[in-house]
Amino acid sequence: MYRTNQNLSTSPKKLSDRIKEAAKSSFIGREKELSILLDAVEADDRPFFVAFVHGPGGIGKSRLIHAALDRISPEINRFFMDCRQIEPTPRGFQIALGAALGVPESEPDFAAVVTCLTEQKQRSVLALDTYETFGLMDTWLRQEFLPSMTENVFTIISGREAPNPAWLTTPGWSELFREIKLGELSREDALKMLESRGLEPDQIERVKKFAHGLPLALEMAAAAISTQPDLEITGGPPPKILQQLTDAFLAGLPAEIIDAVEAASTVRRITEPLLGTLLKISDIREIYSNLQTLPFIEAAAEGLVFQDVVRETISKELERRDPERYRNLRRRAYAYLTRQSHRAAAHTLWQYTADLLYLIENPIARGAFFPEGASDLRVEPASGNIVDDIHKIIDSNESEACGYWLKRWLDNHPETFNVARSPDGRVDAFYFAYEPEKVTHALLDEDPFTSSWLRHLNEDPLATGERALFLPRCLDRKTGEIPSAAVGACFLDIKRTYMELRPGLRRVYTAVRDWDAFEQILTPLGFAPLEKFDVTIDDLTYRTLMNDFGPSSIDGWLARLIGTELGVTSRETRDTKPAKWSGIMDGRKLLTLLFTDIVGSTQKAVELGDRRWQELLENHHRVVRQKLEAYQGHEVDTAGDGFFAVFDKPASAVRCASSVSKAVGNLGIQIRSGLHLGECEISEDGVRGITVHIGARVASRAKPCEILVSRTLKDAIAGSDISFDDRGSYELKGIPGKWNLFAVKP
Repeated sequence: MYRTNQNLSTSPKKLSDRIKEAAKSSFIGREKELSILLDAVEADDRPFFVAFVHGPGGIGKSRLIHAALDRISPEINRFFMDCRQIEPTPRGFQIALGAALGVPESEPDFAAVVTCLTEQKQRSVLALDTYETFGLMDTWLRQEFLPSMTENVFTIISGREAPNPAWLTTPGWSELFREIKLGELSREDALKMLESRGLEPDQIERVKKFAHGLPLALEMAAAAISTQPDLEITGGPPPKILQQLTDAFLAGLPAEIIDAVEAASTVRRITEPLLGTLLKISDIREIYSNLQTLPFIEAAAEGLVFQDVVRETISKELERRDPERYRNLRRRAYAYLTRQSHRAAAHTLWQYTADLLYLIENPIARGAFFPEGASDLRVEPASGNIVDDIHKIIDSNESEACGYWLKRWLDNHPETFNVARSPDGRVDAFYFAYEPEKVTHALLDEDPFTSSWLRHLNEDPLATGERALFLPRCLDRKTGEIPSAAVGACFLDIKRTYMELRPGLRRVYTAVRDWDAFEQILTPLGFAPLEKFDVTIDDLTYRTLMNDFGPSSIDGWLARLIGTELGVTSRETRDTKPAKWSGIMDGRKLLTLLFTDIVGSTQKAVELGDRRWQELLENHHRVVRQKLEAYQGHEVDTAGDGFFAVFDKPASAVRCASSVSKAVGNLGIQIRSGLHLGECEISEDGVRGITVHIGARVASRAKPCEILVSRTLKDAIAGSDISFDDRGSYELKGIPGKWNLFAVKP
C-alpha cells in the first residue's frame, strides 16, 4: 500500500519502474469508466461514495484504478492499498492504512485511523485493489469502517468477483454505491493499444483474430510477437488463448529465466531468498532482476507478484507436464516459509500465513480463508429486533431443553451472536462464539455444553497466554446444523475471528449431533471428537469436537496441513534447519527471546541501491552473529533485516542487545530490539509458542535505538546492574490484557 502523491526517492530508477511508467502513459480505453470515477471523485456534490469495479482476471482492473488515481486533481489525496498485502482483520487493515496515512503509532486503533483520514483538509480517495482476497473483511468494511467515513473520502474497490448483494440491498447503501463491471476493450481501443505497442499492420490483424479485447491477451500478444514475428495462435476462449500466448512468450526466454518463472508460479509471491531456495542457486540477483521486467510480473512491497491468470496458467501446465518438479518446488517453498514465519511474527506474520495458505490444495481449508465467488448472504452482528427470528430457528431445529440454553445465551450475551441474512433481509442462519473468560462464568458452569468443555480445559489446561474459542452451535433456518450456503457464510465469518485471536488461539470447541455429516469436512482440518465430553440432552447426543492448533496457533496448524499434503517428513524438515540448532533439546524450556530489526530498512535500501544495501546487510549480519556468540546466544532465524535469537540467561540477552545496538550504529544504521522471558516449545521445527509472539510484539513497540523488555524479564534480573525506564502499559496484537514494558537505560 502507498500514498501516491508522496516523494519516495531521488535515486536512479530501476528498469521495472520505467516499464510501469511507460504502461501508465500508454493506458488506452475505458474512457466511460474513467469518466464515471473522475466525475464522482471531483464533484462538489458526489453522486455516490463507493465505486466497486469488478471483472475477470486480465481485464485491466488494476490499470484502470491507477489511471484514475493518476488523473485525479493533485489537490486530492490518494491512498492505494493492495489487499493481498493486508492481514484480513480489522486490526491488520488499521495498521496498513495507518502506515499509508503516516499515523505515528505502529498499531493505531480504529479511532486514530478514522480521525487521520477524515479530518484532513484535502479530499481523499482510498483505493482497495485485489479485493477478491479480502472476503473475510467485506462485512466489517461495509458495516463498520466505511460508514465512519465523512463525505470528503471517496472509496474505490477493485476485485474479480461481483460485489456482495448486501452492498445494494442493505438499507441506505444503494444510493451511495455504484457497481462498475469491466468487459473487453472495444475493437477501436484494442487496435489503438496494439498500434501503441509498435506492431505492424499485418501483425495487428493476426492478433485481432484471437486476442479480441482482453487487455492481458493483447499485452502478451504484443510482447510475444515482437520476438516471434510469425507467431500464430489458433484462437478459442480466453484461457486457451492465454495458455498459447504464455507458451509462446516463455519460448523466447533463456532457459534459466523459464525455470525461474515456473518456480515462481508455484507460490503466492516471490522474493529473492525464496527464489534462490526454489532453484537451489546462491547468487540469484540477476535472475530475480530479470523477472521484474516481464509484462505479467509486478513489483509489490513484499516481493514480486504474478498476474493471477498467467500464474495459474503456468503452474497448472507445470503440474501437468512435470508433477515431480512441481511437488518438489512446493516442498522447498514449504520448508522455507515455515522457517521464515518464526521471525515474521514481529511485523509481517500475515504475509507468511497467506503464503502458506496458497500452498494448500485442500479446497476446504483454502476456501475457508480465500473463498471463491461472492456469496449473496451477508453476515453481521445480531442487532435490532431479530430475537424472534433466532428463536424460530432454534425452535425448528433443537429440542426444548437444548433450545433453553441457546436462548439463555442470547438473553445474556447477545453480542456473541451473528446472523446470516439473505438479500431480502431474512435471517437464514446464526452462530454464536466467544472466549470463555469474556462471558458470565455462572452460565458457563450451568450450560451442559460449556461445563463439559471447561472440564476438558481443567484436565488438559492451556499454557499462559494461550486462548480457547467456544462455538456451541451454528444453525440454518431450514437445514439446522447440516452444511448449507448460510452455514458456510457463518463458517467463513468465524475464520475472521481465528485471525483476530492469532497468535494466541490454541483450541476451538464445538458440538454437532450428526458427526457423519461433518466427518469428511472437519477431520482434514484437525477437528476430532472428544467422546468423554459428549453431551446428552433430551436423549439426544451432541458430539464434542475440538481442534487443537498447537503452540504455534493458526500458522502451525496450516504448516501441518501443508506438510501432510506434500508428504513432508520430519527428517525432511530437520534437513532444512540451520546447523546452529544442534544441541538444543526438544520439549518445553524457559528461554529469553531477543528480536531485532533495522529501522527504516526500506528507505535505506532505496537510498543505497541494491549492491550497497546488500553489503550493509551482510556487515549487519556479521556483527550481530559475533555478538550472539560472545554472549552465548543462539540464532533461531533471520529474515531480511531482522534476527530472532534465544538465551539461557536473561541478563546476557539484555547485554547482547545493548552491544548489538551500539555496534551496528558504527555502520550508520539503527535497530530496535525487544526481549521477553517465558517457556517455549522446542522441537525439530524450531522455537514455537505464545512466548515467541509476545517477544515479537514487544519488539514492534520499540523506538529506534531502543531496547524494550517485558515486566517478566525485568523482574527476572532484579538486583543486576541493568536499570530500566518505565514505558507504561500497552496492548499487544493478539495477546490478551495490558503489558507493562520497560526500556533499558544506556
